[in-house]
Amino acid sequence: MCGRYLFFDQNNARIRSLLALLEMQLGEEQLSELSLGEVFPSQLTPVCFLSEQADELTPTPMRWGFSHPTQKRLVINARSETAPRSRMFGESLRHRRCVICASGYYEWEKPSRRKMLFTMPDQTLLCMAGFYHEEADGPHFVIMTRPALPELESIHDRMPVILSEENALRYCRGEDRLRCVSKLQVSPTG
Repeated sequence: MCGRYLFFDQNNARIRSLLALLEMQLGEEQLSELSLGEVFPSQLTPVCFLSEQADELTPTPMRWGFSHPTQKRLVINARSETAPRSRMFGESLRHRRCVICASGYYEWEKPSRRKMLFTMPDQTLLCMAGFYHEEADGPHFVIMTRPALPELESIHDRMPVILSEENALRYCRGEDRLRCVSKLQVSPTG
């Protein structure tokens, strides 16, 4: 579930504005070190968290995936149903929320294994709920998941927790009972 996503799409004005803000913060050289297209686990990519004024989402580089405490693998997703009670995720979910802004996310259609891109119907910003913690090489994040919408279950049984931009801000402020986006556009990628 959500093992890859598309950060940058030329048609997404909101993503372009996040990139411009990030370029001002980091400079062109540091920006070039980030994964800005199709994002894979373990890559460094822009993630948004609440600004110090708590009035807007601010992008910063983070690495996708928590190091597993007992195995040599990354944990890239957390189930929204169990994350609050999890020893691995609970504290981060309570204190270090973030939003993974994207143009869309990918799943593979069964049984053809055709790659499908899920986007917002109006091509606006797709905001996936997540949280982060610090590791030796900097902040790492995971994406929260939920059961898939009924019309998407034939492709995958889970999907990211997707919030509107307004609810993404509220989520980062600590609110929990927020409505998730209930409609996505699905299209094959090639």
